[in-house]
Amino acid sequence: MTYPLRKPKSKLKGVENLSARVYHEIKALILRNQIMPGQKLQHQDLSDRLGVSRTPVREALTRLVQEGYVSLLPNRGFICKEINLQEAEELYDLREALEAFAVEQAVQKLDDNVLERLRQKMELYGRDIQKRFTRERLVYDQELHLEIAEVAGNETLTKALRQVFERIVLKRKTDGLYDQARGLGAHQEHLRLLEAMARRDVDKAVSIVREHIREGKRNVLEDLKQRKEIWDLQFNAMHG
Repeated sequence: MTYPLRKPKSKLKGVENLSARVYHEIKALILRNQIMPGQKLQHQDLSDRLGVSRTPVREALTRLVQEGYVSLLPNRGFICKEINLQEAEELYDLREALEAFAVEQAVQKLDDNVLERLRQKMELYGRDIQKRFTRERLVYDQELHLEIAEVAGNETLTKALRQVFERIVLKRKTDGLYDQARGLGAHQEHLRLLEAMARRDVDKAVSIVREHIREGKRNVLEDLKQRKEIWDLQFNAMHG
C-alpha cells in the first residue's frame, strides 16, 4: 500500500526547517552586531551570506516583521528595527514586574550552588564594564537575571522574561551614546542584590532589583532621546 501524502509532508517539513534555520541565523547576525538596528536587509546579500535561496530569506524576514524585529517600509524594503521610546518604556516596566516576582520566588529556593552560579555571572559582567559598551555586556546581564528566574522554578515566567530580554538586546544600538558610569553602577547593584538574596531578605532584594531595572530604564530612555535629537538635527540640516 502506498501513502502519497507522506512525501509532500516530508518535503514541507524540510522547507519549514530551512526557513526556521535562516530565521535564527539572521537573529544571530543581529546579536553579533553584524546587522545593526536601522540597517537595510537585502534579500540577495542575505541569501549569499547564508548560502540559501531568496525564498527562505523572505520567509524569515516576514516572520521577523511579524515579531517586531524588522520593518517593511514602502519603497525601502526590509529594515532592522530599532527599539523606540514607547517600546523601551513598556518592556522595562514589564521586566520590572516579572523580575520582582522572580526574585521573591528565587530567594526561597537558594542554596550554595545557586549563589555561586550567580556570583560567577556577576563576575563576568564586572570584568566587562571596563571595556567599550557592547551587546556582549547586555547578554551577560540577561543571563544573570534569567538565572534568577530559572531558580524561581516558573517556566512561564522564565520564557516571558527571555522574550522581553531578546527584544531589548536585539533592538538596541550599542554604539556611541552610553553613560560609562552606568556599567559600574549596575555591577554594584548586582552585588547588593546577591548580598540581600544570600541573607534571604526578600523585601530588600525585591527593592534592589526594582531600582536596578528603573535605573537601566532611565539610562536607555536618555540614550534614545539623545539619538532622536541628533537624528532630528541631521534631518533638519539636510531638508532645511
